[in-house]
Amino acid sequence: MSDITLNVETRQGTGTQMAKKLRSQNKIPGIYYFHGSKSIPLSLERTELRSIWGHESGLIEVIFDGKEHKKCVIRDIQFDPIKGTPIHVDFLGIKMTEKLTVRTPITLVGTSIGVKNNGGILQQVVRELEIECLPADIPDHIEIDVTALEIGDSISVSDIVPENYTILADPTTALVTVSAPRIIETEAEVAVEETAEPEVITQRAAEPKQED
Repeated sequence: MSDITLNVETRQGTGTQMAKKLRSQNKIPGIYYFHGSKSIPLSLERTELRSIWGHESGLIEVIFDGKEHKKCVIRDIQFDPIKGTPIHVDFLGIKMTEKLTVRTPITLVGTSIGVKNNGGILQQVVRELEIECLPADIPDHIEIDVTALEIGDSISVSDIVPENYTILADPTTALVTVSAPRIIETEAEVAVEETAEPEVITQRAAEPKQED
């Protein structure tokens, strides 16, 4: 996959107050880690991070202060629990010759036959998978074609044919299923069923014969 470029600035200050100041300037604080090296505090424009949405699980080329280039992956993004906006980013430096473990999103393509023709319900049970591969082989996503799925069918980890990566999940794990549509009774139907009583048929007693 092609590299995604991200511009960041190194920063001297750390701590809560510095983080608040950066966020007030529409910037996001972050940190860069690399095994055996000192971590580097950094910041980036919010628009920079937004530009890589959809590729945040892949290989990224981070440019420090417009000069130094470093290959890395995003190890973690922290979000504001109320606003849902990113508030901190962790970058992990990598070596192109060493395998690493990353979580990659699953993308479904096509329309299931069971859904289209029979009203089935498609459910994506798992939305991302943990994989191991070389940095250059990190996929943006894992694509699964659901077109052939009938009602009762499913796709598991074992059905995926990896390209230059190893899936670390249990092979029996179901990723996508198609189930039969549920029949929902209306309130009126339920009320009729609850109040309906069996019809009682009574026979009129025979009248006694009158004696002449």
